[in-house]
Parts: sequence; C-alpha cells; structure tokens
Amino acid sequence: MLKLGKSKKIFQLVLLILAAGSIYPLVYLRQNFESTILSVFHLSNSELAGLYSMLGIIFVIGYIPSGWLADKVPVRYLITFSLVLTAVTGLFYAQVPDKSTLVYVYLVWGFATVFTFWSAILKTVSLLADKNEEGTYFGALDGGRGLVEAILASCAVGLFALFAGDGTSDITQTKAGFQAVVYMYCAVLVVIAVLVFFVLSDGQQKDARSQGEPVESTLAAVRRILKIREVWVMSLVLFCGYTLFWGHYYFSGFLNVNHAVSPVNAGVVTVIVLWMRPIGGFGGGFLADRLGKSRVLAVSMVVAALGFISLSLLPSGSNALAYVLVVVVGLFLYAIRGIYWSLLDDCRVPAAATGIAIGIISFVGYLPDIFIPQISGAIYTAFGDDVAGANNLFFLVTAGIGLVGAAAAGYFAVLMRKRRNFETASDMEASPTTI
Repeated sequence: MLKLGKSKKIFQLVLLILAAGSIYPLVYLRQNFESTILSVFHLSNSELAGLYSMLGIIFVIGYIPSGWLADKVPVRYLITFSLVLTAVTGLFYAQVPDKSTLVYVYLVWGFATVFTFWSAILKTVSLLADKNEEGTYFGALDGGRGLVEAILASCAVGLFALFAGDGTSDITQTKAGFQAVVYMYCAVLVVIAVLVFFVLSDGQQKDARSQGEPVESTLAAVRRILKIREVWVMSLVLFCGYTLFWGHYYFSGFLNVNHAVSPVNAGVVTVIVLWMRPIGGFGGGFLADRLGKSRVLAVSMVVAALGFISLSLLPSGSNALAYVLVVVVGLFLYAIRGIYWSLLDDCRVPAAATGIAIGIISFVGYLPDIFIPQISGAIYTAFGDDVAGANNLFFLVTAGIGLVGAAAAGYFAVLMRKRRNFETASDMEASPTTI
C-alpha cells in the first residue's frame, strides 16, 4: 500500500464513515418512518415486509460478486457510483410512484448498497489500517457510521415535523414531509459522492503485500481462500456475532410484553441503545488493538450472551434491571460489530483477493438475515399467545449461538498464538548462532 500520511488516512477514513453512514438510512427509512411509508404508498405491513425480505435475499446473493468487483475496479469509482445510484433512485422514490414500482426501487438499492459498495468499503478500510490499527479502524467505521446515522435521523425527524407536523392529520402534509426527508438524504449522498470521487485515493489499493504476487483467476483465488482455516473460523465468528446482534431488534417487544413497559418508555430505552453504537464501536476497537482482537471479541460475545440469558430469566416487573441489562447488552453488541471485521488481516488473505475474501465471509456471516426470521417465526408460532415465553426462548437460542461464536473467537486467538510461536521459532533458527 502506498504509505499515506496519518492525517490523510484519518480524513479518508472519515469519508468512508460518512459514505457508510449515509447510504443505508435511505434504504431503511422504515426504521423511523414506517407508518408514513405505509400511508403515503398505501402499502400493507405484509407488502412492506415482502420488499425488505427481497432486499435481504439480494444482499446475500450479492456479497460474493461484490468482493469480485472490489478486486477488479478501483474502489473510488465503486463507492461513488453506489452513492449516486442510491441518490438518483431516491429521487424517483420521493415522487411517490405507484407501489407496484417499488420492487424495482428496492432491487436497484440492493444492487447499489451491496454489489458495488459493501466489499469496496470494507476492503478500503482494511488496506488503510496498519497491522496494529485494524481494531481501531473497523471500530471507528461501525461506531462512526452509527453516529452519522443518528445525526441524520435526528435531522430527518426535525425536517419531517417542520413539513408535516405530527404526520397524522393531512396526507398532503405527510407526503410533503416524507419527500423533504428523502430529498435531504439524497442531497447528503450526492455531496459525499463528490468528496469521495475527488479525495479518496486509488493508490491505497496498491498494497505492498500484493507486490510480486501472481495474478490469479477468480476461481483460483476462491479455491485459495477456501483453503485458509482462519477464513472459516472468522466466518463462523461473524455468523454468531451477527446472530447475537439480531437479538437487539426484539428489545422493544420484550420490554412491552415481558415487563409491561409503555411504548414510549421502551422507545426511550431503545434510542439509548442506539447511542451505544459509537461508544461500543470506538471503545471495542480501541481495546481490541491493545488487548488482542479475538480475545476482546470472545469476552464481548460471552458478556452479550450472558446478558440475553439474564434477560430471559428476569422476573416480570424488574423494569429497572431490564433497562440496565438491555443497554449493557446493546453496548457489547456494538463492540462485537466494531471488532469482528478486524480479524480479516489475520486471515493471511492475498491482498489482490481481499475483496473476494470479504464477499465469501459476508455470504456466510450474514446468513442470519435469512434464517433468524424463520427461527423466530417458528418459536412465536409454537408459543401462540404466550409471547413472553417466546421472547425468553428466542433470547436463549440467540445466547447459545453467541456462546458458540465466543468459542470460535477463542479458537482464533489460539491459532494466532500458534502462528506467532511458529514464526518466532523460525526466526530464531534463521538467525546465525554466535559462540
């Protein structure tokens, strides 16, 4: 990698954080404006859920091609293209077209945010970070992305209120507020796209590790990556860590049902959890670079799993303790998200095939997007009206998978220790012996 000055590296990292933090909120606008989207487009809940299910499938399908593209096309072009295409599609979305066209909107968004974006952003961060900085850089990416999303969401809610009031009285005002929010996100995407295009360096892809490496075909690179044991262990860690993260989507319903917390109070608690993202991301990454990435990751996964177990065993009415546990678990979940991608540099992946490796690991690691809704659906169907019991069992299942991930992270640490010992022994044998 062409050596960049520290300040330039940080500035480019900030650009990547802005790109990652601004592209997904438009696609997941339902997180803060679901009722508005339903009323403006005359959609049912099941129709909206169908669109996002399709989006999840597109994501899983797109991870590996995304990695291939990141190895073949300069990341500056890929990221810029993704931001602009997402914004242009958003402008069409803002016109409130017939709901039958929304399937095409989400298809394009799926392409723009995974095929041409996902591996490009992760590869760029991986190549920006020096050997002892991966935890900090990936923690900054996830924590900073969460901070950007929170700031933009706050601006969006304020803008919506300015145009639509409470959004319940007049559909015309509601539509105007919705359009103002979408236009805001589109404008931000375009500005960041311009900055990325003119500032992000293509030279960062010329990593020194790739010098002298033979150029491989895509199939040869895939075969080579699949033979690396650390890649499989990291994929399992990511799979289990992401499964743990899925549990936080159920916090609000858990508080409502299991502890009779009002929707308003549950909303306050879950917002506090959202603000744990920058703390967990930055803090987890900082500790990972100083105490060991896989070690900190294993401890975080154990703590998060124990937190889910504690929540499932908590007697009804223990509201104060439930609030504390939810926030603490959320903190460690975001620390996990901020650390697990930093393991990539320890997987001995050829620099020229980093993108493909990211695609393969993402394909395995993010499979919970498909199967966790199926598991939770089966649990809630089996428990029928006993939603509280279903919540508890779901948390226990999540915790069990998380503990498997903690064991995998511990095994990753063992592999790293064995490698260091082997390299140390090899260096000693290669050194001349003095008498």
